[in-house]
Formats: sequence, structure tokens, C-alpha cells
Amino acid sequence: MATFTVITDKEAPPPTRKGNGRFAGRMREYEKHIQSISVGKVGMLTIVGDETKRGITLRVARAAKRLKKSVQTWEVDGVVYFSVS
Repeated sequence: MATFTVITDKEAPPPTRKGNGRFAGRMREYEKHIQSISVGKVGMLTIVGDETKRGITLRVARAAKRLKKSVQTWEVDGVVYFSVS
């Protein structure tokens, strides 16, 4: 079991945000997808290879959250659709 200790915020090291190149690029890609959709338009992401509906949906939702946008996603026949509001 882990040992729990309380320290001051000044004693704690700053958080690291190392962006793995592959993941950072993927994050930017999904952010661009979100930014390219205006109200009244819908984006389509076709599931290819070992991608999953859940994986794509999570990446869309996380990108929208980073951009402080609200997104709705749904999947039909191997295509993930999303709208931004």
C-alpha cells in the first residue's frame, strides 16, 4: 500500500507536462477537427484499422474540453459523428 503524506504546495515539485510527440500531434489533430466545425455542421471520423469508437469519441471529447467547447458525439455504421455547440 502507498504511504500518504501531506506537504505544503511549496514543497511539492511542479507538475510536468511532457508531450510525447505522437500524443501531442494526435491532440493537435483532434483540436483542429473541433475548430473546423461551426454551428450547424457535423464532423465525421471513419473508424479505420485498430481504432475503436470509444477511443475516437474520447479524443473528440477531450479535445473539445481543452478548447472549452461542448461537443455531442454518436456512431453509426463505423463512423463517429460529432457536432460542436
